[in-house]
Amino acid sequence: MDETVSICLAVLASFVVSMGLFAAAPKILGRLSKQYSLLGPQKRAQTNQEFKSAIVNLVLGSIGVYVLFFEPEVYPRRVRYNCLLLRHGVAGYLGYTIADAFLMLRYRLHDTNVFLIHHVVGTLCGLAGTIHTSVPWIMSTFLYYEASSPFVNFRAILSALGLKKTRLYVVNGLMMIAVFFLCRVAIIPVYWRTVYTLYTDGSFPQIDSFVYYLMIYGRLFFDVLNVYWFSLMMRTAFAIFVWPKSDTKIQD
Repeated sequence: MDETVSICLAVLASFVVSMGLFAAAPKILGRLSKQYSLLGPQKRAQTNQEFKSAIVNLVLGSIGVYVLFFEPEVYPRRVRYNCLLLRHGVAGYLGYTIADAFLMLRYRLHDTNVFLIHHVVGTLCGLAGTIHTSVPWIMSTFLYYEASSPFVNFRAILSALGLKKTRLYVVNGLMMIAVFFLCRVAIIPVYWRTVYTLYTDGSFPQIDSFVYYLMIYGRLFFDVLNVYWFSLMMRTAFAIFVWPKSDTKIQD
């Protein structure tokens, strides 16, 4: 099969699977918890979206981790390489992001300008990674982000189902902070050092312009957002473990 066709099919398949998981979420979550049926329509739609995102992000994040650490042909200073696994993974991310944006607008989920911009920039990154083959290591770090997302999604699901005071919620929260830091914060200096190396090597003119602008400005947006989100996570962790309130007792 021609690679262009297979990549387009990956986008379509990801979109269809994302929508299918969203539609199947009520039956699955309804069987897991009676609390789900007590949620309001918008809160239920939000929980359905988190369920869909957790499963899709688990797959996308796994691809990002594999390409970043175990694909020998994808390394920081490589300017151009056609890594089909990466391009199909980014295509899956593109289909998922389009579905996510559609559901967000349809059900008024995360109705803020920040999330709208987040999805616009994410869609542009998905397009860049599927169309172009320049700086594959740079593009893989965007997909690597998603390895932390299932913990964020699972936390929101547990909260919606009334399980905020359980040990599972706390353990997942600690894992979320650790993995979020590794995938989205700790990689920031490594990323910008790689960009600087590409600059000093004189490789910038060889990078596709679409990828170049997202590599610089899109990444700045995501880095600021990720540092802000991580600061909120740490603030919550301190509130629970350092200055706990009397009503935050953990249940088994």
